[in-house]
Amino acid sequence: MNIPTLPDLAADTHAIVDPALSACTKSAAQAEKYIRQHPGGTLLVAAGLGILAVLLARALTPAPPRNRAMLLLEDIQERLSSLAEDGAHAVGKGMDSLGDLHLDRSFDKLSRKVKSLFH
Repeated sequence: MNIPTLPDLAADTHAIVDPALSACTKSAAQAEKYIRQHPGGTLLVAAGLGILAVLLARALTPAPPRNRAMLLLEDIQERLSSLAEDGAHAVGKGMDSLGDLHLDRSFDKLSRKVKSLFH
């Protein structure tokens, strides 16, 4: 079994890392040159990427669940509305019944009797 020595590992690592490092350095230099030549375009690209990131984050964020208190309040509102409609209907029927009783004649008779007591 042949175990590599530390200097061999260092040489192999340098052989792999050095070209990658020089490629990254060259790319960074090219990017910096482009940014210096086109600052307005660079700002627009950066702003566009920022907006895209925000939109993507919002799209991936799940919608918050409806609040339990809100559901309870909506239920209460529906029930009160139903009760109010029923109450309004009952009052309307009661007013119709009062009109059918012809109370004006009864009160007229009563008012004559009260007046006759004091005259």
